Amino acid sequence: MISAGAAASGVTNLNRTGIRHTALPNFCKPLRSFCDHVAVSIFFTFFSCFLLAASAVQEVVWLSRSKY
Repeated sequence: MISAGAAASGVTNLNRTGIRHTALPNFCKPLRSFCDHVAVSIFFTFFSCFLLAASAVQEVVWLSRSKY
């Protein structure tokens, strides 16, 4: 999940700034709301990775405290 978010953020950064050495323009100027939605989606990707890691740590603590 974290690698997908990293790849998406790199591509989104290229779309936001444009690619200087090719003829690709800045796509976020005409598609502003789409780029905003993509940014929110990438944020939630990283936030869910954080929540997943916190859940794993909580589960390890819970399992280490339980007695059989």
